[in-house]
Amino acid sequence: MVTAHVTVLAKEEDFGGYWILVFKDLDNKQFGKQYIMCVVCPNWQTRIPDIGERGYLNYETVVAGEDKYWDGNQFIPYRYTNIYFIKFIKEVDNSKKDIIL
Repeated sequence: MVTAHVTVLAKEEDFGGYWILVFKDLDNKQFGKQYIMCVVCPNWQTRIPDIGERGYLNYETVVAGEDKYWDGNQFIPYRYTNIYFIKFIKEVDNSKKDIIL
């Protein structure tokens, strides 16, 4: 799994309850690696971040036929190579907090 400091650029609900999310990696300046597009599975109970939110994205790349998931009874190979959303933690803006002395 990988964690990246990101901003949410786009999101779209796909057929069957899947969500497709596009993030800009704020730390990676290497050409072709500035953006992360990942899928949120329909059974994944998590909050879908809003466009413009900054935070920390945890994701996992899986390779079809090689990587496997547990379906409750057995390990099943993934059918598709993809990047799967694991978790998003929203960044806290500490500059807006009032300090009272």
